[in-house]
Amino acid sequence: MQRLARTASRCLTDLPRRVHNDERGSISIVTVFTLLMFTMILVMIVNVGTHIDDKLKMQNASDAATYSGGVVLARGMNGLAFSNHLISDVFAMTAFLREGRDRNAESLVPPVLDAWTFAGETLARSQFPKFAELGPAIVDKVPKEQEAVTAYGELTAAASELSLPVFEHILEEQLIGEFQRSLLQTVPELAQSVSNEVSRRHGLLGPSSQEGTSTLQADYELNRGSQRAVLWRTSVLPVALGDESDPLLRTLPVVDPDPFQNDYPQLLDADVYLEIALRQRRNVARKFLNDWNFDRLRLFNLDAKMSAYFHLWRIATCGQLERLLNIEYPVTNVPMLLRFTNVDEPMERLIRQAENPDENTRLTRRRDDHFPWVMNNLRGLVDLDGYIEENFHFVGVTYRGHRTELGPGLFTNPLKSDSDAQTFSQISLFIPRPRKILIHEGEPAPDDGDGIDEVSLGGTFGFTSELEVPRNRPPAALPPEDSLERVLRERWLLENYPTHWDLLNQNWMVQLVPATAERLPEILQTNPGGDFADVRLPNYGESESNMLKRVNTH
Repeated sequence: MQRLARTASRCLTDLPRRVHNDERGSISIVTVFTLLMFTMILVMIVNVGTHIDDKLKMQNASDAATYSGGVVLARGMNGLAFSNHLISDVFAMTAFLREGRDRNAESLVPPVLDAWTFAGETLARSQFPKFAELGPAIVDKVPKEQEAVTAYGELTAAASELSLPVFEHILEEQLIGEFQRSLLQTVPELAQSVSNEVSRRHGLLGPSSQEGTSTLQADYELNRGSQRAVLWRTSVLPVALGDESDPLLRTLPVVDPDPFQNDYPQLLDADVYLEIALRQRRNVARKFLNDWNFDRLRLFNLDAKMSAYFHLWRIATCGQLERLLNIEYPVTNVPMLLRFTNVDEPMERLIRQAENPDENTRLTRRRDDHFPWVMNNLRGLVDLDGYIEENFHFVGVTYRGHRTELGPGLFTNPLKSDSDAQTFSQISLFIPRPRKILIHEGEPAPDDGDGIDEVSLGGTFGFTSELEVPRNRPPAALPPEDSLERVLRERWLLENYPTHWDLLNQNWMVQLVPATAERLPEILQTNPGGDFADVRLPNYGESESNMLKRVNTH
């Protein structure tokens, strides 16, 4: 018993020393803390990566939504430009068909041919052999030309009987103007809807939830809300959510100069708009009428000239056109115009002033080396940057609730309780400058009868595949006969599509540009209203606004 007591006493005495010196099991404690630390780091990395991925996806959604809305606006501008041409073409076609109905030129042909018959009979009696042979040929051709004129008159009269009422109805009811005014109202709404829908679809989880009906998608949207986008004007007005009836505030920078429509009383310089529109209508209508005359009366312009029917027809159709423009529709059925600059001048007129500041200097925007100089002159005439930004730049903003944190007990997002997540992009509507394109010229193409060796430009931008250019001008340095360069000649051409900054140009395009709008911070902090009134906006102070401009790289 004593021995047992001594052993227990000795064990109790040695216990503190053994505990102090025994290292068995210590690695387990270190491992627990290490695993805990690495778990926290892993959760932090995954959390940060998830938020970065979400930010990138939202930015992609913003880029796609803004660009898609801009495409709709560009198509609207091109639709207005096309219908501006259509107004003038309808005037030209109406004048052409009215002459086909009235046949005024045809009634003047018989006296002209009678004069040719008299001249032919006179020449037939000439003592000179050449004139004597020419006389019967003239007399023989006279009835053939009369037959051609009569046949063409009957053809155009029949076409006029079928088609003329349609064109006259279009002018009487001002259907093209109604179409244009509908475009002004509908295109902004469509652009806003497209931007929002593209953003929403970018916010879906994947192909299985494209319609947002899956349980996973429903839970995800319940947590974050659906992804939405608003397309803004740089004047801090949402596209289509403002007053589209005001010519100075509507989304598309377009003015209707018709005195009997709503825009005219709201314009201080309405008479200037109307004057320019009438001049454009007259010039384009005359061009279309000229094209129709030269195309439809090619026979009488080239082969059957004795009747003077081509010239008589042109005179008669021009008279019909003048009656339409000056008497029947003097101020209605007019083309729409771009909104003036801040100096109450059309952009196109200012560009021409900048191109030709000196009567002795002839410049053109198609010469690349002079173009910067022209633009500098233009900036001296008008606040060009402000005009372009206010009328042709748009900002798209994507809104969504913040993503849930991974490890909410460890990490918190201080912005989540105050505002929604935002990404933004900016676009520009513009008329592109001509580009130089490289044309490869191969072996000479077969002669099509005109005696000119030609090469097709194919499907280059702005051209159809049928457009051809002469190829009978050799390169400056002609390659050797047996060289590959001789077979594959290269030549740089400047694309020949229009560059005029007006609403007759059907070449409006859109592109993403750096988000540098002056009022961008204000846009990001403004509630768009309507269906988007529930978005939670950040509160950027003055310092934050300046910081936003410095760090923004869009």
